[in-house]
Amino acid sequence: MESSLWTAISGLNASSRQMDVIGNNIANVNTVGFKAGVPVFSDILSQSIAGGSGSMQIGRGVGLSAIPTLFGQGSFESTQSATDLAIDGDGFFMVNDPDGATYYTRAGMFTIDKDGYLVDVSGYKVQGYMYEAGVFTDALGDIALGGVQSVPEVTTRISIGTNLNGETAENDTFVSALTVYDSLGAAHTISLTFTKNAADGEWSIAGSMSDLDPIDGLTLSSTTIAFDENGKLVGTTADIDITVTGAMTGGATIGDGGVIRWDLVDDDVDGDGKDAEAMTGYASPSVNRSLVSNGHSSGELQSLSVGSDGVLNGFFSNGQTADIGQIALAKFANPWGLNKMGSNLFAATTNSGDALINKPGTAGLGEINPNSLEMANTDIATEFINMITAQRAYQANAKVITTTDQMISDLMNIKR
Repeated sequence: MESSLWTAISGLNASSRQMDVIGNNIANVNTVGFKAGVPVFSDILSQSIAGGSGSMQIGRGVGLSAIPTLFGQGSFESTQSATDLAIDGDGFFMVNDPDGATYYTRAGMFTIDKDGYLVDVSGYKVQGYMYEAGVFTDALGDIALGGVQSVPEVTTRISIGTNLNGETAENDTFVSALTVYDSLGAAHTISLTFTKNAADGEWSIAGSMSDLDPIDGLTLSSTTIAFDENGKLVGTTADIDITVTGAMTGGATIGDGGVIRWDLVDDDVDGDGKDAEAMTGYASPSVNRSLVSNGHSSGELQSLSVGSDGVLNGFFSNGQTADIGQIALAKFANPWGLNKMGSNLFAATTNSGDALINKPGTAGLGEINPNSLEMANTDIATEFINMITAQRAYQANAKVITTTDQMISDLMNIKR
């Protein structure tokens, strides 16, 4: 009879542990990336009585055998931060602590620290691949955004969509000036001066550029252009090469081998997929309709965006965009074997196996949802039901103890 006391006590302990798990799940209902746990119970080795076989065994109670983590998807909450990320599917973000130890998390509330690294709320550095020399590196490492700049691009081509007044008097002039960039990213101004000649529709051209020594250190492969009676260019079958002969500050170079091509015929100069406007000689005021050049200065990082593939794309102060890095994700053959470390972090164990690291959206890994956070996957309704059943089980086991106590008391009173 006394064994029923110990059996009931094991039931009380099990129900108490179940309430611990339920309480923890409910307490973390607003914790970003939290994964709920569920208690798993098993009976304790039964005791055989009267030398009997399996049909003559009495159970000895219940024990808590495991508390596996439920890795089901949590709901998404939209945010205003581009570095708030959520995983839509399987996988974990990877973060390294100051000692280099790697942890895994579903909580993607990331920020940029004072040193320019992408970090989580604990200051651990997010792991991924950096973009170098036009390609992503294969080496996994910290995602560093500090000091990232857009590399300058030298100007090699220009286009001038100018109308030169077909009724302009001889020797009148008009100037078209546009900005170009040298190999160091410094901006310069090329000025092309058009002077009306005596012949109908014909203009002569002279060029100069700022910061040259001498300032007029330019030569043109052709110094005249002409328009027909319809205001269209005539006699021009080739573009004009502008050769820089003057010295530039800092030893910088410009153009392709010092030559800037002036596209007189329609062409896509700046890579926007559209042909530049052609020059015209209509009888209307001289005007610059478009001034186009390729190339740009260096730029500082202004803002970030993140794609579903985890690629971080930067917008720079020079108006350019460029890929900077890519988030890496990890998955495990047995995620239930991961060890909870607190602060929404998991650590790999021998039971979980080694991390399988890949890019988002590949090898069965989920995609990235930018401007989003994954909330806890705690189901409040389920937890309330579990709470009721745990309470009833606790009450029932307590009743077993009081009933057994009464039976023992009655037995003791027989001899009186």
